[in-house]
Amino acid sequence: MEVHRELGPDYGDAVVESFLAKIDKHIEERVEQRLASARRLSRRPIDPARLSKYRTALTGAAIGAVVAGAPLSFAAWWVLKDAGGNPAPLVVIWVVLLAVYGLAAYRLRRR
Repeated sequence: MEVHRELGPDYGDAVVESFLAKIDKHIEERVEQRLASARRLSRRPIDPARLSKYRTALTGAAIGAVVAGAPLSFAAWWVLKDAGGNPAPLVVIWVVLLAVYGLAAYRLRRR
């Protein structure tokens, strides 16, 4: 304001533009700092103990699905075959299960 009074109304627009440019530069610097800190925080290390628990749980779920699901699938296939039905949906179910467990294993792979 003091500079505005000293220079007079002829330079008023230039003073305001200079002030706004300084504010804009300051805001850009603060935004860049926040973005840089947000990028650093998003990459936290994976806890090895928790990862091991996830792997153990995935292994147990996969073994349980095979141990319980295989005999049930064979029994259902046998019944469907004898009744003249189509056992193809069982194949689709197993393909989906393999895809889900494969994706989970890929995500939890050892690095």
